[in-house]
Amino acid sequence: MRLIYSTIVTALLLTPINTRAIEINGQTSFVEVPTKVKLTNYKWYAFEGGAKYYFTIELPKGADASLGGINLQQIQGVQSAFYRGPVQPQAFHGSPRRSGQSIPVSASFKNNSRSINVSFAEPVSPGSKITVVFNVRRNPPAGLYLYSVSARPWGTKPISQDVGVVRMSIHSVNRR
Repeated sequence: MRLIYSTIVTALLLTPINTRAIEINGQTSFVEVPTKVKLTNYKWYAFEGGAKYYFTIELPKGADASLGGINLQQIQGVQSAFYRGPVQPQAFHGSPRRSGQSIPVSASFKNNSRSINVSFAEPVSPGSKITVVFNVRRNPPAGLYLYSVSARPWGTKPISQDVGVVRMSIHSVNRR
């Protein structure tokens, strides 16, 4: 009898448990926090037209929670990189120039567009690489622009967790 009990307990302990997220006091959290984020802008000069900002984030398979959104906080820059006003983003699986299936997304802007809350209409599963792109049309003045990025899990009362800081350099145009 003891052998049967030990075998059952061992089997239960070794069986993977499919969790969608960690819940702490009714709040949702990632098990493994995303740590890879990148900002890409193919236009480098002040006031250059056609500017698009690509924020790419990788959600690890071990996150055990789907991604519900990201928060962007501009922590340095001459003025808001979105100085022409809020721009609703687009999102897709993959990275710039390697885009995949699109993802429904929306954004809300605060503090004169220096704080942006991006929300996905449907959960983005762990193990995904996604890109959120803002078509800002024109770059801001020359300077160094830094953004603090945090990830928000899908679920009730999500706990946002810091992913990292990304930078974008905008150069001045030398006219002689």
